Amino acid sequence: MSGNLEQFLTDLSRGLERTMVTVNKELTLRHRIKRTWSMRQCARFLNVSIQYLTKFANANADFPKGEYVGRERVFTLHELMHMRALLAASAKRPFDYLAWRKPNDPLPVISFASQKGGTAKSLSAAHFAQYLSLHYGMRVGVMDADPQSTITLYFVGGEALSRMPTEETPSMVDFAGLFPSDSAPYTDHSADMLDSFFLRTSWPGLRLVPAHGETSEGEIQIARLVREAPVGKSFYRYLRDAIDRWKSAYPPVTAPNELVMDGKVNRVRMEQALNETLDCIIIDYQPALTLFQLNNVIASSSLVIPQTMKGFDIATLSTFVTGLLGMLQHILAHERIDIGSGANMLLPTIVQRSNAQDLNHIGNLLEHCPTEILPVFYLRSDAISNASDVYQSVYEYEPDTPGKRKGINRFIENADAVNDAIVSRLWPGLERGYASTWMDNFYDDGGDNGENAA
Repeated sequence: MSGNLEQFLTDLSRGLERTMVTVNKELTLRHRIKRTWSMRQCARFLNVSIQYLTKFANANADFPKGEYVGRERVFTLHELMHMRALLAASAKRPFDYLAWRKPNDPLPVISFASQKGGTAKSLSAAHFAQYLSLHYGMRVGVMDADPQSTITLYFVGGEALSRMPTEETPSMVDFAGLFPSDSAPYTDHSADMLDSFFLRTSWPGLRLVPAHGETSEGEIQIARLVREAPVGKSFYRYLRDAIDRWKSAYPPVTAPNELVMDGKVNRVRMEQALNETLDCIIIDYQPALTLFQLNNVIASSSLVIPQTMKGFDIATLSTFVTGLLGMLQHILAHERIDIGSGANMLLPTIVQRSNAQDLNHIGNLLEHCPTEILPVFYLRSDAISNASDVYQSVYEYEPDTPGKRKGINRFIENADAVNDAIVSRLWPGLERGYASTWMDNFYDDGGDNGENAA
């Protein structure tokens, strides 16, 4: 019987691999990222009025030409970043347009973690990374710790990263140095080698350490290292030490107002600045509590727990929180180490407005731990499935019907509010007010804000 099962799994694995290759080529690789944005939408991303941006465009010869679709001029991601550089060059507060880290600023490492699958964890992490790029021009590093590669699918495609990673592509297991070297049971990669593991994507300044089947090796290698106990190495610090080694060698150098020369954006300098460092790192976890995932927790300054609000889900969350707390307390009893010193939060997801239980659980959590839970959350929406069908986020998906467009726009408003709420806790003062507007609308009208819009 075992032989039959082995053959079944082998054949099924091959079939799935071929199917995924076809799906990725047709739905992801060819179509990322072709989305463009109007002048009005760009003004919103830049946090200026449409009148100001239009006047600025008319006065600057190097302002992107864009492309006309009917009477409307639209712009690409790269052209939006070009606008940021031009605006920052003459602004009194250049960091308003490119919210880059300054020298000696800490590097936020923000982890999206949940023990349960199906909580919109990867969706939340991917949309947050793209939100930071669109609205702040941040240079974001995305690290995929989930062998299912879900968040990797959000960023593969286009000219920069044209195909899915293979088993030969370095993953987080390589980045953390968990495989043995010729001289030690682990590998302390140089900072330059670590930087090469961050692969460029079609999003300017957004780089990815992808996941694939090899990522599941992380737990096996950690177990081996625990058993071998190499001198001077803590089994829970491999990723943290690797990030620290990379961070020391790649500090912020270029200021946002140093990208323009003689009235024009220096494209070479712009490209160098976009890839010289990162302004934050986002880690998407595997839905499990393992020693490999513990490495991610120890490396993080902030933890975001996306969580659905059903009764069984709350019980699973309680198990996850208790288990993680026990691990941390064990570590802290042996080493005084700074863990999760930034903002940490629970993010309710896939909340059904019509389900009183969902809202009651959120209300109880807000009452008993108000600073730990976000009062803005992801509502259940059928619209997101339209984008998911082609492996795109709502920020890059272009609906082909008015009905789909309405649903996607509602979800974007929801996503902007959630991400604005996260920003308000991670970078107080950078928020745009989307969260407060959403809360006013949601709580004032009893939550009837378009859930399940098509």
